[in-house]
Amino acid sequence: MLSAAAGVCSNVLSAIVPLYVAMIMAYVSVKYLRMFTPDQCAGINKFVSKFSVPLLSFRVISTTNPYKINMKLAMSDLLQKILAFMALLLVAKIMSPRSRFDLVITGVSLSTLPNTLIVGIPLLKALYGAEAAALLAQIVLLQSLVWYNLLLLMFELNSAVAISASSSPQVPG
Repeated sequence: MLSAAAGVCSNVLSAIVPLYVAMIMAYVSVKYLRMFTPDQCAGINKFVSKFSVPLLSFRVISTTNPYKINMKLAMSDLLQKILAFMALLLVAKIMSPRSRFDLVITGVSLSTLPNTLIVGIPLLKALYGAEAAALLAQIVLLQSLVWYNLLLLMFELNSAVAISASSSPQVPG
């Protein structure tokens, strides 16, 4: 029993340590050693956001069959998103009668769309094997095909409503 736990711990560490070591080295090199200028950091961030993450997303999504998604997983994902949306909407209404819908949308995005690509898939593969990583790849597929687009639509609708409300003529009453 103890050797199995040690093996799992070893797998988890071998999956996560390289990522965190790179992140700590990057932080130290920018914050304390001043090896990179803010312009260089912006370039690295742009490279990661425009090339690395989309290519990793493409790799994960292209190997996942959208017609073989686990329906229990999809329904639980849907239920989680609905509950988070309702809870954040309730909190926004309690906090401010004139709640801002964009804060609810951002809250849903932050609370329900985790960083599954970079940390989640290697961690689940190390803990539970390839089958768990395949389930997480299905979540990534659902996020890319459904949730990102729905949140973007909600942001655009919210912006359109805000623009039309600010540009409408005020009729004196």
